[in-house]
Amino acid sequence: MEKKADISLEIKQICFTGNSIKITDLCSGKHQIFYKEIVFACLHIHDGETGVFYEPEITEITENMEGEVLLYDINRCCWRLQTNLSGKTAGVILKELAYRAPYILLGGQPWFHIEQKEDFAEIKNMVGLMRQG
Repeated sequence: MEKKADISLEIKQICFTGNSIKITDLCSGKHQIFYKEIVFACLHIHDGETGVFYEPEITEITENMEGEVLLYDINRCCWRLQTNLSGKTAGVILKELAYRAPYILLGGQPWFHIEQKEDFAEIKNMVGLMRQG
């Protein structure tokens, strides 16, 4: 499975519906991402002290965290949601996603590397099992 290109969106508006996220992007218009297509979501946060970007684990995430929300779909495409124009923090957006799609893997995970095909296949399998339950 080849990784598809990343899609970067500068969110003007975001709406969580019963089965999808609807996004209005500053430049490219409207997009829809179905929850059933998302397998992994995390935050991409800039650490002001070290200058390094990191992906906090789910237990470290708070609603006031600013940054990007990264959504990986079943095809390993990464949707980079830039939240600075949305009026919502990255932490709030991830919390809403967790509420709407509790079966996806959330937060940085030290045990896998998303770039590795085998690790991604394991995540897809885990999410598939959670959806069946």
